[in-house]
Amino acid sequence: MLRALPEQPRRHRDVPHRDVLLIVVASATAAVAEDVAARLRLDGSVVYVAHSAQGCLRVATSISPDMVILDPALPRRLEVLLRAHPATASAEILHLEPARLSRPLRTPAPAADPHAA
Repeated sequence: MLRALPEQPRRHRDVPHRDVLLIVVASATAAVAEDVAARLRLDGSVVYVAHSAQGCLRVATSISPDMVILDPALPRRLEVLLRAHPATASAEILHLEPARLSRPLRTPAPAADPHAA
């Protein structure tokens, strides 16, 4: 006879525990995608870049990311497909703001050394 297992707290995602965020950035404009990816990598995230809706769908459904960041110029259907796929259904989906698309990556100024004399 089968018994129900005791309720276990469910994690947000059914993927192995990760210490860093796994993010997919999708933009048809390579410079935009690479700029956003570079900023996220500075924060310690692992970032994959896709340059088309098809590429984004292939990559995201292959790696089960924690987050997908989409260029608003990509088809809206992409978000629908990502939400419908089991590998990406629980990923947070964000959209790039048009104002951020035109700003170049600014390298942060080096922090002053608190131990400098």
